[in-house]
Amino acid sequence: MSLDLETRLRIWLASAPQNKHAIQTLELSHSALSKVFRFWREPYTGHITTEDGVVEVLPINLDIKLAGSEGNLDQKFDVAIDTVDINDEFHREMDRIPVGTKEKVRAVYREYLSDDLSEAQTTAVLQTESVSYRLGTATLSAVSPRLNVTRTGEIYTPRDVPMMRGFL
Repeated sequence: MSLDLETRLRIWLASAPQNKHAIQTLELSHSALSKVFRFWREPYTGHITTEDGVVEVLPINLDIKLAGSEGNLDQKFDVAIDTVDINDEFHREMDRIPVGTKEKVRAVYREYLSDDLSEAQTTAVLQTESVSYRLGTATLSAVSPRLNVTRTGEIYTPRDVPMMRGFL
């Protein structure tokens, strides 16, 4: 079955890549880690602009999904990171974090447009509740920072929530 030129052109245009697409990045940091991990889903090492200036991001397969309903104020995200290429290094770094620490791993999700890596279109600062490993994959469960004393035992301070001064 041979398709005419117009039909083939329509199929090609429908499947052609867009000029702009969203690029998701993930940054993992903790005071006990010797370095900050920065990942993106592109197939090459690249550079993006963050608050720290221009930084290098490593290519890795990652999947970020909303866990739960969108109506819940405590949004939870499940992040799966393919650690096959960096498994030993990633494991060693995560093992540096003391078991009894109350400090959470900080996960910063940023989304850029492919034609402008100098400014993030979306930024979400999250804290990791748990990290688990399975067959070359690290799975993180991350939430927005919780400052509710009944939920976390943490107490509100103006250092953590500067706008609180206006309410006092």
